Amino acid sequence: MEKILIVEDTDSLREVLCTVLTCEGYAVTPASSAEEGLALFKDGEFTLVLSDLKLPDKNGLEFLKESKVLDNNVPVIVMTAYGSIDTAVQAMKLGATDFITKPFDPGMLCAMIEQVAKHRRIVDRTMRKRTRKLITQCPLMEQVLQTAQKVAPLSTPVLIIGESGTGKELVARFIHERSPRSQEEFVAVNCASMPGELLESEFFGHEAGSFTGATEQRLGLFEVADRGTIFLDEIGNMPHELQVKLLRTLQESEIKRVGSNEIRKVDTRVISATNCDIEEEIRKGGFRDDLYYRLGVMIIELPPLRERKGDIALLANFFVKSLAAEMNAPAKVLTPEAIRFLESHSWPGNVRELENVIERALIFSEDGPIAPESFELAACAEDAAGMQGMSLPEIAGIALRQAEIEAILQALQRTDGNKSKAAKELGVSYKTLLNKIKEYELRQ
Repeated sequence: MEKILIVEDTDSLREVLCTVLTCEGYAVTPASSAEEGLALFKDGEFTLVLSDLKLPDKNGLEFLKESKVLDNNVPVIVMTAYGSIDTAVQAMKLGATDFITKPFDPGMLCAMIEQVAKHRRIVDRTMRKRTRKLITQCPLMEQVLQTAQKVAPLSTPVLIIGESGTGKELVARFIHERSPRSQEEFVAVNCASMPGELLESEFFGHEAGSFTGATEQRLGLFEVADRGTIFLDEIGNMPHELQVKLLRTLQESEIKRVGSNEIRKVDTRVISATNCDIEEEIRKGGFRDDLYYRLGVMIIELPPLRERKGDIALLANFFVKSLAAEMNAPAKVLTPEAIRFLESHSWPGNVRELENVIERALIFSEDGPIAPESFELAACAEDAAGMQGMSLPEIAGIALRQAEIEAILQALQRTDGNKSKAAKELGVSYKTLLNKIKEYELRQ
């Protein structure tokens, strides 16, 4: 259950908020001042804070700063009167997750809280699984990190190229954390995960009434990441009309919210990434060459895991240890046969696939060391020696099965296990997806 701290000095509004959110199933704790709120925040384990920006003892910005010092991971939604948008922008730069202007509809607030709470749950899970130091002993990857280290202190745009699962976002964070912007926001957005018509509003923000459903003013990610870094993943999937506007932002360091004529300056470093052949997209007319040259002032290419064979055992042992600790599971080891088995696989899903395979093995393996039969790859990823004597159709069938398994597992992971959404993303019917899950004996 989400535990929400409400900091609001107006008795009537505080009581209404408590009633509404309690009815929605949240555990609510009220506070009438910043000092009371901070005292409760220190002693409680809250998953979200809802705070007014105008408080009697100290203003909401001071409360926000102090709460972030106590725990920077708890999201804070600030409430502000209409006309105090500049203060709300300042709050966002200080670490607020979102803001809502008074008066507001309780349903709108509940929707915002649910969105923030869901995002926090996803981030928590992702941070547990994906906050990894870049582990390597491969000369190719060491060269990548040396390049990233050199470009980190600059504001130069960086384009990271590599297959899915090679660690493009990890390298982007590596650059941000070693830059002068490391104390500011790192904002990641997947350009392929949302409809093109929403990306402009997501990037640049919008004014109330600028389109259907835009009931209030909202900041765009470029403003949230001002003085920090924005990471644009899957940049090759960006709609052509938005490419023009992004190019202007890169050239002029300015944005314009949807529905507004006011130009706003931003100082946001852009790191982008793609797993597609951008130069081929340019030749086909799907991507602007002038935007490519702006984004790719420095290009970093990540090698696939199959070209980092020496890292497979290193990464596998790391995942076994770290994931077992996260699961509160007994420590396990990989047998030499398991290591050889992993090294024989082609890893189309790269490091992400390796981590997922290790996690599933930890969940379903019996007591004792992890052997080759613990991996779901066993039935579909024979090594080269095991494929000798097989026909090309048989080999193609194995490759197809493995590709389908990985695509289904990754879609389910991206959609938080929602099979309807995963089926839509994969372009198949819900029934087809269920049949595939049953056929491949996938456990979710």
